[in-house]
Amino acid sequence: MERHTRILLAAFLGILYCRYNDAKDAKPMLEEFKKDYSSITEACKAVGFVRDACSNRVDQRKVAFTASVVSSNTSWTSGTLIFNQVISNVGNGYDPKTGVFTAPRAGTYIFYAAAVEYGTQYLRLDIVINNVAKVRLLGYNSAAYQTGTNMVAQYLRRGDDVRVIHSYGNGYYSLTVPLTTFTGFMI
Repeated sequence: MERHTRILLAAFLGILYCRYNDAKDAKPMLEEFKKDYSSITEACKAVGFVRDACSNRVDQRKVAFTASVVSSNTSWTSGTLIFNQVISNVGNGYDPKTGVFTAPRAGTYIFYAAAVEYGTQYLRLDIVINNVAKVRLLGYNSAAYQTGTNMVAQYLRRGDDVRVIHSYGNGYYSLTVPLTTFTGFMI
């Protein structure tokens, strides 16, 4: 039995004791006790329902996404990299049409991006928050298919936006099992 239920029951029994201490016939007292006990049981069930509903609401506040590209592009040279294949999108903050994550609520977020250069083409990308580059990832062209990765932790206000943009070079490489990805989650 949970602690708050035991406290309610003890208080109730104390009230009953005081209320019925002078009673001469135990049968009416027992019937009144059963009715009161039933009311308390229903109240305790309601408290449990409210507690469970609140914990479900907490789950609805979670935010996390991973998106990818599942085909290569040898000539991409500008703008936002649109990760159009959504792997997960808890909280619906990521838009696969624009490549932009918009914070559905304020909090501290982690963002991670990985990009593979196409062949031996140099590739440099930035993780950008509200149009300000925060970190850079680099696929250097000293060997084919080099991977650049980076991560940033940042407090966001509701409505702040995050994207991965082209900084220099051209093209990116990916497969049907994604190599070039963008991930973010609230901590």
